Amino acid sequence: MIKKMNTLLKRIPLQQFKRKDVEEFLAKQMAGIRGELSMDYFYRYLPQEGVKFLHNIRILHQDYYFQIDTLIITSKFFLILEIKNIAGHIYFDNLFSQVIRLNDGRKESFDDPIQQTERQAYHLSEILLHNKVPFIPIEALVVITNPKTLVESAPGHKEAINKVIKSGDLKWKFDDLNRKHAKEVLSKKDIKKVSRVLTKLHTPYNPDVCSLFKIDKNELIKGVLCLDCEHITLVRTKRSWYCINCNQYYKDAHIHALKDYALLISTEITNKEFKDFLNLPTSSQAYHLLKALYLPYSGSTKSLKYDLKPLLDE
Repeated sequence: MIKKMNTLLKRIPLQQFKRKDVEEFLAKQMAGIRGELSMDYFYRYLPQEGVKFLHNIRILHQDYYFQIDTLIITSKFFLILEIKNIAGHIYFDNLFSQVIRLNDGRKESFDDPIQQTERQAYHLSEILLHNKVPFIPIEALVVITNPKTLVESAPGHKEAINKVIKSGDLKWKFDDLNRKHAKEVLSKKDIKKVSRVLTKLHTPYNPDVCSLFKIDKNELIKGVLCLDCEHITLVRTKRSWYCINCNQYYKDAHIHALKDYALLISTEITNKEFKDFLNLPTSSQAYHLLKALYLPYSGSTKSLKYDLKPLLDE
């Protein structure tokens, strides 16, 4: 998803009116990832033996997907962690089920992540029941990862007091839950089995980002872009690509253009589509460049389609 967003920003014109939406969405995604990565430091203080950590699992249930940032599977209970990297002053309001944030003089409202974890717990419990997993308690916490964030809640908001923590409080909260749930429900073998089941049900979030932001794919910048200038289109020379701005040659720059095509348009490409997207002068030139990549292909000679997925694995 991050690769797609960065590629989209590289390929849409600077004046495109949706550009700001894309940049804001990407910034939120990056903040979320930084928050999740910061938790690795605190996970090491939790038991490692007989415990499974699943990150960013996304499962279809009742025609909709639910996603869990981190799921900790133990023999006594499951723990859902909803990780929030939010800056500023946040206030949990149970009257209207919202979180109010004040940051840099700007006030805004967010959906209540506590309720979000309750929905996640419901869907997870249904999935476990369907897969004949013995009943096991499911706990949930909202983890605020930004150490400078000021967290407050409405008076008497017991759920916020019990379920919202800072990253550094994870260990003592985990130990508290471990004491609360004394009965061991799952064996080590059961834990591994549940982990395999949930991993198998996981479907990565992989949307068509042009459709997501209602951007016409015909608006995308075509051509082979300079690896340094990005928005400067390279010129094809005899055996390389030349940037008139950097005065540099790039032998395999067309491979990067093909990756952009795979991320934004399709993971399959015909000779004609390749020629058009790279602004090549002849079909023969397109054919030889594609053939040299030894990509898997399907179809007959006139409708040959090359599979670009191997390029994305590099």
